[in-house]
Amino acid sequence: MQDNILVTKDVVKRFGGLVAVKKVSVEVKKGEIFGIIGPNGAGKTTFLNCVSGIYKPEEGEIIYKGESIKGLSSHILCKKGIARTFQIVRSFHKMTALDNVRVAVIFGSDQVHDPDQRARELLEFVNFPLPVDTLASNLNTVQLKYLELARALATDGELLLLDEVAAGLTPGELGDFINLIKKIRDSGVTVISIEHVMKFIMTICDRIAVIHYGEKIAEGTPEEIVANQLVMEAYLGKEHTAKK
Repeated sequence: MQDNILVTKDVVKRFGGLVAVKKVSVEVKKGEIFGIIGPNGAGKTTFLNCVSGIYKPEEGEIIYKGESIKGLSSHILCKKGIARTFQIVRSFHKMTALDNVRVAVIFGSDQVHDPDQRARELLEFVNFPLPVDTLASNLNTVQLKYLELARALATDGELLLLDEVAAGLTPGELGDFINLIKKIRDSGVTVISIEHVMKFIMTICDRIAVIHYGEKIAEGTPEEIVANQLVMEAYLGKEHTAKK
């Protein structure tokens, strides 16, 4: 049985003369939580956008479950089992939380006979903190993050892409989200998480890749990444990491 759910090979994405992603290759195993970190502007979200079909890379290959998906649009990839969240949380503001998730259930799964019940189950699964008939326009950022996770899971995907889901959380909320992402993984969903909150990423990830100026400069376990000199230089600068 194939061990990798996602493989990227030398992915390149350009915007005019700017090379935002430079030959990034990763292998993500089924059932793991794979982290991607790097300084602001490193190319992390651009890389994720290539994987999720928002951008088409100019070079390289993207393989999901043994199939090339390079250049396929986001809605097709969603049907194939790739779901994602965004840095800026999005919702249908004039609809209730339940209806937001129900729309995703109807779009994402042809096998669900009761979308209303499935939407309720997903909101309960993610521990949505308010009544399900609450309008999305009345939710704060953290509550919207729970809603977005429920909507992403509603498509019955096997690979979940998270873009800074821990941003802006209090320490207590961070702990809740750490437990939730582990719960999602334990349900059979592989997770790729882009993040700046180091406590979050170092706690949940099995392996981490580091991107700097569009290039992958390191990959390994959280312990290996913390001890990597190139990673320290990327975050702190050589002048702060040079031996005295």
